[in-house]
Amino acid sequence: MLWYIFFQEALHGKEEVADFLRGNIVTKDNIVLPYKLEQHLTEICKENPTYINLLSVWNINKKMCQDALSTVVINYPHYTRHDVSHCEAIITNIEMLLGEEAIRLLSPTDTWLLLHAAYLHDIGMVIECKRIEDNWESKEFQDYLHAAENSLDDSLAENAKLINSFEEKRDKGKSVLAWPVRVRYAVTLLIADYYRKEHAVDSRSYLEDMGNAFHIDLGYNGLIQQRLINLLADIAYLHTESNDKLLELDYRTNGFNADYAHPRFLAQMLRMGDLLDADNNRFNASNEIVFGEIPESSRNHWEKHMSARHILITPDIIEYRADCSKPEVYRETRNFLSWLKTEVEFWALNWKNIMPENIKGSAPKLGKCELLLDGVPDIQGLSDLQFSISTEKAFEVIEGANIYEDKFVFLREVIQNALDACKIQMWRDVSENRYRSWIAKESVNNLQPFQIKNDVFENYGVDVILRKYDENHFKVIISDNGIGISAEQFKKICNVGVSYSGDKKRSEEVESMPLWLRPTAGFGIGLQSIFLIADEFEIYSKAAGNDGIYAKVTSRRKNGYVQISKSDVRNEQGTEIHVVLPSDMTFSYGFSGNTAEFISEQFDPFSGEKQMLYYMKIWDVLRGTIENTLFPIKLFFEDEQMDIIKSQKFDELEKCSDDGRYYYNMGDDYQMSIWDCKTNSSMSIYLRERYERYNNQLYFKGMQLKNAPYMVSKGIWYAMDLYGLDTKKTLTLDRKNLRKGQMKIVDEILDDAVQFYFSIIKEAVFSSKTEKSDKECGQIYTFWCIASLEDKMDLLSRYSDIFSHINVSVEVMKKADNSFQHTEIDYKDIINNLDKTAVADNIDDYIDHNGMQEKLEVKYIKDLLNEHADDIPFDIVIIDKAFREVLIKSMEDRIMLIPNNDSSNNKFMYLISYRNNTDELPTDAGQSTKRYLLEALLKSDDGYHYHDGTLRGCIPALKGYDTISTSMIPFGIRIEYFGKKGNVISPVTIAQWQKYKHLDKKEFVNAIVSSIEFDNLIKHVSDHPINEKSYTQEQIRAGYIDFIGELYDVGSDAEI
Repeated sequence: MLWYIFFQEALHGKEEVADFLRGNIVTKDNIVLPYKLEQHLTEICKENPTYINLLSVWNINKKMCQDALSTVVINYPHYTRHDVSHCEAIITNIEMLLGEEAIRLLSPTDTWLLLHAAYLHDIGMVIECKRIEDNWESKEFQDYLHAAENSLDDSLAENAKLINSFEEKRDKGKSVLAWPVRVRYAVTLLIADYYRKEHAVDSRSYLEDMGNAFHIDLGYNGLIQQRLINLLADIAYLHTESNDKLLELDYRTNGFNADYAHPRFLAQMLRMGDLLDADNNRFNASNEIVFGEIPESSRNHWEKHMSARHILITPDIIEYRADCSKPEVYRETRNFLSWLKTEVEFWALNWKNIMPENIKGSAPKLGKCELLLDGVPDIQGLSDLQFSISTEKAFEVIEGANIYEDKFVFLREVIQNALDACKIQMWRDVSENRYRSWIAKESVNNLQPFQIKNDVFENYGVDVILRKYDENHFKVIISDNGIGISAEQFKKICNVGVSYSGDKKRSEEVESMPLWLRPTAGFGIGLQSIFLIADEFEIYSKAAGNDGIYAKVTSRRKNGYVQISKSDVRNEQGTEIHVVLPSDMTFSYGFSGNTAEFISEQFDPFSGEKQMLYYMKIWDVLRGTIENTLFPIKLFFEDEQMDIIKSQKFDELEKCSDDGRYYYNMGDDYQMSIWDCKTNSSMSIYLRERYERYNNQLYFKGMQLKNAPYMVSKGIWYAMDLYGLDTKKTLTLDRKNLRKGQMKIVDEILDDAVQFYFSIIKEAVFSSKTEKSDKECGQIYTFWCIASLEDKMDLLSRYSDIFSHINVSVEVMKKADNSFQHTEIDYKDIINNLDKTAVADNIDDYIDHNGMQEKLEVKYIKDLLNEHADDIPFDIVIIDKAFREVLIKSMEDRIMLIPNNDSSNNKFMYLISYRNNTDELPTDAGQSTKRYLLEALLKSDDGYHYHDGTLRGCIPALKGYDTISTSMIPFGIRIEYFGKKGNVISPVTIAQWQKYKHLDKKEFVNAIVSSIEFDNLIKHVSDHPINEKSYTQEQIRAGYIDFIGELYDVGSDAEI
């Protein structure tokens, strides 16, 4: 310490020493040293030996705290300093705020606590390695990792994605030699972000039990009372909390001996001292050299400190001036000043309730605080412009047709909320063993719905009651016997957009539930949909162990207020939603259903009785949106039950797959009911007798989705209900469609189930029964069409006696005497001659669509093939559109491009042969195919439609191009045919070819490979290899350099 150095140099006379200890020494340079808190503790303890233990403990704790705080940088290298330099800066700031007169009035205990608070308030940033390891494996931290992918902090989001996808990339064979360094950087950022948010809480926990965490006894075996240690913990905790919590502390409490401590004062001084540590020396620039690039959010903090130009702290006034280099730093600095202003005002307003009674005066005033942006005041506020939407406008969007097409959809939303409440209640009852004898399983772990007797589901349900309200209105009541709503829970419901995931306690309960039983709610705006059709609604509810409540909720179009009070209207647990609707609304309706029938047979607009019309509409809405439900839904007109949507019956599935994933039962006609334990999906699959397209049914927890018509399959029909997928990630906001990208996940679930289905029914389909009906023969052929090429060949060989009775003709062009003729052959002959067979892959280009019927241009195809018969290595060319799809899932063997030599016709024919071996890329059949493909990459109008309208093209991956083939084609690159094993993106754009084609070959290659676009292409191919065997970027670069040379030769020869 500075004063200690001066002490060594001071005169040895007693008077001089006494003057020094009183803070009155004048050095040989006439410098007056400030009076320090530590100096005050030393003096007061030596003058009063009763308090000497305070000084002794401080001297020991200080050293130990310094050692502990020196480790903060390990997990926070990108943060400003939180070591002993920060602690000393806080102490100095407090001393300047108080001044010598006030410091001399401090009690020994207040002084001791201030020093310790400065040193220990950030002790929570010291993180034990064992704790990090344990937390990393916890569900809470894993949830944080996935949530961090959507962080507004780009650096944090990017590194969260790196960690979350690391195992996947490793499994795919991604070889990045520097991965340990990248992982270290990412892990450091994530650990710092995760623990920093709770560091004040952790500081309190540590201080309450320092011996367990750091083997430090702050009280030294009782020398210091434990209550003072606990007070220190509370003070440390409050340094990040709102300032009003400070007043919850006691104003005064007994100190170490006969003195007093002042908790509010201590907490306020710590907050001010910490906040005012805003000088330029708050960071270590060497950290960036060692750690790596500092994230933008941290850099803004660093630059905020570097922007400080003037700081003045006295007991009377605080001044600050900063000159910021960029708007982001300006905003960060202004936030600091706003916080400082709030703290000073709070201190001033509560001076008498905070400060010790012997310290007079008032809080310092906030003097001149100047904030500049590159030397200029930002008087127009341009640095803080921010796009925003008013609360009212946001609610208009939520309540508008942008989300919901039909206003009556509020029924679906409210009913879904009611069903969710029943799901949670049922889970609570099941968990409490109320249905022990009704469940075919001893433990509720991994409980599946078919293991619960159907009668259990009947104990819960939803009633929809329609009643006349007055001459011009009717009331809709949705009632359930679920968990009910407490007053506290209702507060959270009022926060539109907060769903179960936003309520930690409820979220933990939901996480404990089986996937299939978890609530469907995910957007938190279900009740808000009522405001599409009404300005207000009422709630009557009762939760277990709570009083009943009544609430009236008003739309933001009015005032948005909520009135809530106790109510005994509902004595049983559950909730009722009451909505009053006018009888003069307009709505649309279909040509079938209750509404259409009522209008055509009973409705007279002049009768004056219109309410029944809306009853019918609501009836149709219920039936149109809800088909499968776990719990019954009853519809009442007045008090008469009109309909019931019965609860879904889960038949007991007795059979289980070897891996335990599927439970299933077989029905008649190869029908199978399946439950997928992995994804909690229910499926019913049928094998059809024709290999045709069928529209299937897709549900999400009982609600039919619009995507279903697009999920077309050939040869099978299925109905699938998705119970285990996350609502928010899976559905669009209106709950009617799957989100973009989720169709692939659903397809994978279905494909896995279909493979399992075929593995089970195979034996039954190909039974030894000699006589097969026409329907059975059709199902056998369908089974064969869906099978892989390898299985097709095996089935034909193994069950030749069965297939001998199943004949299906395929339209082909067959070569005889080097001439192709139009004919039909049996599908078995195609498979037996597969090495001599090709498919016209783009056969759709040769179909005349004039009129109502499609007509194949047979003559044109035959002429084109015969024109190139000498070059075509195939004897059979399949032109049957339906049979093309039978082979399309197989792997390409050879590819041949046949151009049309007629300049008036740009059509070409793309021939593909197939094989079993999937390890190698296909080859080009014929000498011209590769040349045609390469020429197409350099032409702006190639005639073959490979990349018309785009700057860069691609071709199917061929043998020899393994290193430069990729599995993913980005947007903006046109492809007419997508290679099943991959594609090769051209390294040369059409513009580059036109610009550099005059150069010699070496110069041309150098011009292409020196561009930034080429480097980006290399990285893209490296990131998206065609198989698990990945290549280094050096290998990809070398492969592309050879490819560029090929392109140059082809383009030059063709004079493109």
